[in-house]
Amino acid sequence: MVSTNILSEVLTLAEAVVLSRWFGHPLDRANLVRYAQDGRLAARKSSGTWLTTRSALRQLILALETESRGRPRRVHLSKDRTVVYNRSPELAAALAGIQELRQELRAEALPPEQEAHLWNALEARAIYHTNHLEGNLLTFEDAQAIIEAQRANSEARQNHDRA
Repeated sequence: MVSTNILSEVLTLAEAVVLSRWFGHPLDRANLVRYAQDGRLAARKSSGTWLTTRSALRQLILALETESRGRPRRVHLSKDRTVVYNRSPELAAALAGIQELRQELRAEALPPEQEAHLWNALEARAIYHTNHLEGNLLTFEDAQAIIEAQRANSEARQNHDRA
């Protein structure tokens, strides 16, 4: 059940760009790739396509929101020219607290076997949905069988090359 929920959150970086605008923090694909390569965005490149999750994108946006460096955000002025802030100090403190809790959770890593299993399942879903969007009529189970056969062939070739 948990892995199904995780897999339903999968996004390509192009979809993440659109979603980041909904979150009020527009990011472009180049920045998302850079954040992924730097390890600030939990993402993985699969067959030339970067994949991430909605929660990883939210974590990145929260981290960016709590940073005070870089170009200042646009300040909204009321009619009497006073500054109107969109975030209260309580909200900023709550966001910082959430970010600290998320960092603690990230420190508690999954066992390597479970993480590898989740990444493989994520990759299979992404490949299936990409092919489905292009009009491929294979079922998910068929696509997964093909992907697993390719992985087995690849591993066999690597083991043969090592020997």
